[in-house]
Amino acid sequence: MTTQTHPIAIIGAGPVGLAAAAHLAQRSRSFVVLEAGEQIAASVRQWGHVQLFSPWRYVIDEAARALLEATQWHAPDDEAYPTGADLVQEYLMPLAAHPALARHIRTGARVRAITRQAHDKMKNSGRTEAPFVLQVVNADGRVERILASAVIDASGTYTMPNPAGADGLPALGEELAQDAIFYGIPDALGL
Repeated sequence: MTTQTHPIAIIGAGPVGLAAAAHLAQRSRSFVVLEAGEQIAASVRQWGHVQLFSPWRYVIDEAARALLEATQWHAPDDEAYPTGADLVQEYLMPLAAHPALARHIRTGARVRAITRQAHDKMKNSGRTEAPFVLQVVNADGRVERILASAVIDASGTYTMPNPAGADGLPALGEELAQDAIFYGIPDALGL
């Protein structure tokens, strides 16, 4: 079976995942966006109070801009510096709602594993022609398999922080105290 009959799977519905989806939509390619969070850009929403280091002109993808400009969307000032919340409200939500993308986005869909169909660690013959198999856990706990011709991992790193210890290893006692440790970006001003 050829992998071209299957959609391209994009893991993550943040800025990179939605930009990838816009490029695929622009090229009339079949795709599915799998977002682990209950809403698009779930990780970005967690640091919504933080201002980006780049102005809008570097943040908005060209394919995404082209899709949005064909709607009633009003582009933000290219020289302004958005916060994470601005990024979600003014760009990612309108992009995710665009008809070319909306029906392809699934929230509450956590990818648990990616393999190749009918292949294990020892079987290599025909591996590159075999479709990818994504094992997805849905919000209701149901597990499903999705076949894909390619996989784009745009899941980011926010939900997988570096451990506090040296050499990329957890500090002594860190794993035991994990529930008491906050790895994110604190909102000191309560915004």
